Amino acid sequence: MNNTTIYRGANALTANASALNLGKKCLIVTGRTSAVKSGALRDVTAVLNELGIAFTVYNGITENPLYAHCREAGEMGREFGAEFVIGIGGGSPLDAAKAAATFACNPEIEEAALFDPTVEKPCLPIVAVPLTAGTGSEVNRYSVLTVGDKKKSFSTPHTLPVAAFLDPRYLRTLNAHYTVSTALDAFCHCIESYLSPKSTPESEENALRGGKLMWELLTQNDFRPSDRDAAGLTEETRMASLEGAACGGLAIKVTGTGFPHPLGYGITLRDGVPHGRACGAFIGAFVDRNMTTEAGKARLTAFAEAIGTTTDMIAAVIPALADVNLSYSDEEIASMAEKVSGAKNYGNAPYVLDDETAVEILTELVGK
Repeated sequence: MNNTTIYRGANALTANASALNLGKKCLIVTGRTSAVKSGALRDVTAVLNELGIAFTVYNGITENPLYAHCREAGEMGREFGAEFVIGIGGGSPLDAAKAAATFACNPEIEEAALFDPTVEKPCLPIVAVPLTAGTGSEVNRYSVLTVGDKKKSFSTPHTLPVAAFLDPRYLRTLNAHYTVSTALDAFCHCIESYLSPKSTPESEENALRGGKLMWELLTQNDFRPSDRDAAGLTEETRMASLEGAACGGLAIKVTGTGFPHPLGYGITLRDGVPHGRACGAFIGAFVDRNMTTEAGKARLTAFAEAIGTTTDMIAAVIPALADVNLSYSDEEIASMAEKVSGAKNYGNAPYVLDDETAVEILTELVGK
């Protein structure tokens, strides 16, 4: 299995400029403001200019990236003659960069074919510059897009970034709310991966290391803003969070995620709850249901012990940090559940979720 080359530390881009020498023209995919605010876009374009690489920037990516925007970015890249793509941002711009790189090479591809794993889809090489510590998109193949009122994902061997630059300086402007949310996403990746029947010794090692780093981040900081950092964190802590998120991304690269992810999609799309908080809200239910199985209890106990806590603490602390307070009617809950009915994630743990229990869990969390 191929791996992304990871460059770590402050000024990682300038110290490893040759890693961007992937062609004569580049498409940069970003959100509207974070790439500029963080300083990452400045660093990327400075390196490209030094290397004599022409570039164009698509900065229309929003949270929960839209299929249409990704297609538009891909068309821009193809018309420009881009030979590779650099994604700068949180999970949304990085996922969008993968989609744009795919659309650039497959201009006629239809929606059904994009999400069909049996259809071969070449794409341009991708470089990832994460501005959050959460999704792990910088080290895995997954691209999650919003299509209508649903989230859909695709991946190919080609959508794995060839390089990722983990620079803690770029996270200094990330406020406490989003710092916690992205950390929750990374923690969910780790615990969900560790319980997967697809897990391997390598994925388990990453899940445990990432889980410990993110648990410590979430429980040992008060996230009060300071003059130096929007969430009051040190550069060392930011670097540890990037490492933890990358570990989570490497873990789910092997295993995929569990049922908190599809259940969380509904409250993200309906009410704009950030992805990490939406997933974290369902970790209590994930722990409780899996503890009813012999295998789930053993795996969860081992995970909790390895990260320095208990299963009860995980089930209480993670949903509390998610801080999701919503109220839906029975009809709204049924509609949300129907949209993710039979999700492949439902069976990716010792406790196999069914549609009826999905409604039950949603009702427990957001029912009136």
